[in-house]
Formats: sequence, structure tokens, C-alpha cells
Amino acid sequence: MIAQARITSDTTATVHLADETVEVTGADLPEIRNRVKQVFITTARTGEKAVDVVIVEPDVRHHLRVEPTGRIAGRAADDQPLYGPPIDSPLIAPPVVEEELPTDDTVDLSSIDPAMLTTVGAKPAPVPSSDTASSPVAGEHAAIGADETGELPAVRSRARRRRAAAMPAAEGQSSSTDSAPSPHSATSAASASSATSATSPSSAGHSHSAASSSSPSPAPSAASAESALSASSAPAAPSDPSDSSASSNSSVPGTPVPSPVPAATGPIPSPASKRPLPGRTAPEAESRPTLQDLQSSTSKPEKIKATRGIPGFITRVTGGAISPRPGTAERRDTERLERVRQPLDGPRNIAVVNLKGGAHKTTASLMIAASLGVTRGGNVLAWDNNETRGTLGWRGIPTDHHRTAVDLLQDIEKLRAPDASNADLDPYVRPQGEMRFDILASDEDPGSAASIDGEAFADLNDALSRFYRIKVIDTGNNVRASNWLAAVRNADQLVIVSTVREDTFNAAAWMIDELRATGLAEQVDHAVTILSHSSKGKVDPTLRDRLLAHFGAHTRAVAEVPYEQQFVDGSHLDWTRVSPKTKEAWLDATALIIDGL
Repeated sequence: MIAQARITSDTTATVHLADETVEVTGADLPEIRNRVKQVFITTARTGEKAVDVVIVEPDVRHHLRVEPTGRIAGRAADDQPLYGPPIDSPLIAPPVVEEELPTDDTVDLSSIDPAMLTTVGAKPAPVPSSDTASSPVAGEHAAIGADETGELPAVRSRARRRRAAAMPAAEGQSSSTDSAPSPHSATSAASASSATSATSPSSAGHSHSAASSSSPSPAPSAASAESALSASSAPAAPSDPSDSSASSNSSVPGTPVPSPVPAATGPIPSPASKRPLPGRTAPEAESRPTLQDLQSSTSKPEKIKATRGIPGFITRVTGGAISPRPGTAERRDTERLERVRQPLDGPRNIAVVNLKGGAHKTTASLMIAASLGVTRGGNVLAWDNNETRGTLGWRGIPTDHHRTAVDLLQDIEKLRAPDASNADLDPYVRPQGEMRFDILASDEDPGSAASIDGEAFADLNDALSRFYRIKVIDTGNNVRASNWLAAVRNADQLVIVSTVREDTFNAAAWMIDELRATGLAEQVDHAVTILSHSSKGKVDPTLRDRLLAHFGAHTRAVAEVPYEQQFVDGSHLDWTRVSPKTKEAWLDATALIIDGL
């Protein structure tokens, strides 16, 4: 069985495990995703074994394996049964239930002394401001349409605070001032202050003593709050503005006790003449369904039809009348494409690093950019951030111009202009045809003394982020160069590339130690390692296991890519000549990279 997390909205998710179901809430979608992953990591650590999981979102499904170490890696989709509902079930957020409060029509009046119904209410003791938001307010109706199940504590507490803040100012506060209420408003004032006047004389005296004391009053208990709420619904007869309650002062020594005020004449108001309810406040977003909820509950999940093999042939021959489910391989490819194409919140940087020349950094930068361009579309840039001269420009499709990052830096103000557009970049970047990405080359003039430093990198990065969603940054070999450090610090995803050779993976391992020692451990923990096979021969299985264990302990995921003959001669990348096996392996690696963005 596979554990399942269903992200039902930007602030809620449900995690289905073997022994329990966990409701997750958060402030936004990234926080929800992080908390879901923490639930799976905790489960794996508790069980001391890897857990296969699937995370279901409205537009994408993530098939992952969570290790007890906290490492999360992608895995192929399969047909194992899931805990929880079927994977194609609509994603419907649990209803948010607010705490129901008694209203004027439902409050229990049996505990109120009938004599108090004809007695003028005294001015209430001042209510501490710290209790105003949390004390129940009489007359407020519960949320319309709220259910009795599925309430999330975090959401409920926020709703209570907003509800209390949205209520009109309590009449009890205004009645505690020196101004006397008018006869017209006496009924409302008495109703609002009934938390004092409707109690027994002894309790009223206690309230007065607490209010006059210099020490702060403790928060009211649940019983007193319930009593105050019940008493607030009892209507009182109007009184003379100068009158006050005798009971409020009867227990204070040395205080003159005024003569009892006679009850007002006239009939007791009928239930129909109760005080008016407070004005209706704006509806709360959490208590009402959204457009997304409506669409999720009414739309039927689109059935995925096979397009390959015999199932695909049946689909085409019958015109879709008979549409078998895709096979395992096709479902895996579809899920991988969905991961690569998942939307991003803003421009992202991918920095490809290794301190050894010949470690396939440039090849990796080209293949990652090409995989993104082919599957996601344009707005992808491969940027050679070598401080002097790199080879990325040579490995791409040639263009009519030879301008580089140095030329773009000199004309950077053009890109900073408010009316700048992608067309202003054409004289500086090199389009890569059907691969649908651009290359920004480093300086290629052998006689040039120009170089790119950390400040120049920052200027270029800010300008290019206006026009490219994803920048794949090829780096140099100097870990202490300011532009190298700037690229690593500004990377949303670090990609550590190494061949399966002693010299290159030792350089990568030393670089990891250096990054951790210089305060960049978080970048390493979040990184993806790509092991590139540089020869046709069979890899030593012992060496391969060593590398997988070492880099797997340091980075978030490890991917392997096969040997490719086209990369040996160092000529420009020709996508049509790349073998399908190599394309598939680089697409797997790219999906892992996008998972981290």
C-alpha cells in the first residue's frame, strides 16, 4: 500500500497513512507542501524504512520515495493500492466549521430570576481589553451553512478572532463611561450590561470589587461567560437615565446604598420587541465555498486515454469509444512531463557546479536547458558564467553575431528601461532552434582582459530575470571567484555534476566540504547530484555504490545519465542525434531539479 497526500486547497491537505489520517493546514501552498513532506519523513523515521508516497494536487501527481534519512527521490508510477480515496477522486477541501454561539432565539432563560426582568440594569464593571476579543458576544448568529464536522482548530481560532474584531463595539464598554444612556437606548444598554445585572447581588458585588481594584482582573471562566451570554438575551424595561443599580455597590464597605429604584411601569416587552441584532458583517472566506470548490465538486476527472502500443491503437481505431488506460511506461512518462511542466512562482536559477574541468558541467547545462525548452517551451536561458572564458557558446548552435555577457553588461541600461522587451536581447543571446532555449556566452576574445565579477553577475541576473523564467548557469572552476560564489548563493537549485572517475568525483566531494565550511550547507542539502557515465565500458558496481552512498548522504537526490557518443567530440549539441535513452535519463534528472524549485 502507498501513503497518499491530497492537497485540497492552498491552505489544506489530507495525508492518508496506514494507521491514521492527518489533516494539515498552513498559510499558503509552499507551507502545505513542506508540512506534508514532514509528515512522510516522520512516518519513514518512525517505521525505520522507506515509504512510497504519492502527492495529489489539482494539476499534477508526485510519485516519491521518502527515506528515513529525510531524502526524497522520485520514483516510477505504479498500480499499487493507495491508502485513502482513489487517486482520481475530486479534490474537495474539508468544510470549515465555526464555533456556534447561542442566539436570542435559542438561549436558555430558565436560570434567570423573573424579578430581574423588570429591574433596571446597573452599569457593568469595565471589561479588560484583553478579554474583549475572546469573550462571547450575545446576539451573534453562528456561521450560516456551517457543518458540524471537519473543523480544523487552526482555522477555527483565526475565524473567532476575525469574528470578534468585526463585531460592533460592545455597548458594555460605552455604558461604563460617565455619559448616561438616553431612555431610547436604555433597553440596548441594559441588554449589553446584563452580564453584571442579571447575576445575584453577591456576584455583582464581586464584579464591582474586581473592577475597582488596582490589580488586573482574571479572565472570566467558561461558566461566567455562559451565564453572561444567557443573561444578555433577557430584555429589560427602560429606566430613567440617572438611575443606577443598588446591587452593584451593596458589598463595598463605606459606600452609601441608594434606595431601591422602583420598577418601571408598563408591560414587559414581548419576545418580538427584543433588541436588534448587530449589523451583518462581511462573509468570511473560510466559511463559504470558493469557485475552486465548486469546480472541483462538479467537474468529472478527465479519463486519461492510452496513446501508445496496443491500448493506443484501440483508442485510435474506435475513435475513443473504447479507451484503455495507458500502460505503466506511458503513465510514468506523463507523470514526469507533468513534473517538469509544473508552474513556478517566479524566475528561478539553476547553478551547475564542479571545480574540475571535464566534469560534464557544460554538457549538463546544455541538456538541462534543452530538456526544459523542449518540454516547457521558451523563456529558458543557458548562461556561461565563467569569469573569463568558457565553452558553452561553442557547444551551441552558431549565430551571426559573437556578442557575449561582457557586451550585454556594457549595454545593461537597455534592459533596465521600462519599455525593454525580449527583442532587445536578440543581439546578445544565441537561439537554439527546436530546443527552444537561448545561450548567453562568456567572453570569447583571447586578447580581452575583461572579466565578470560578483557585482557584474548581480547586474546581469537582475536584468535577465525580467525575460527568462529559468536560467541554467554554467560555472567555472574557481570556488573563490566572486561570480562563482554569487551564482551559488543566488541559486534556487544547485546541481552537482560529476563523471564516474576518481578525479572528478573527488573534486565534487571536496567542493561539498568547502561549501559546508563556508556557510552554504543549506544549498548542498537541497542540491541534486548528476553522475554522468563518460565511457561505454561497464561501471565498477562497488565504485558506483560508493558514489551513490556518498552523494546521497549530502544532497537531496542523485540521478545517473548514460554515456552519449555525441558528447565526446565537443561539437555543438544536435538534439536529433541524441539517443532516446539519453533524452529520457536527462528528462528524469530535470524532473528532480524542477521538484526543488
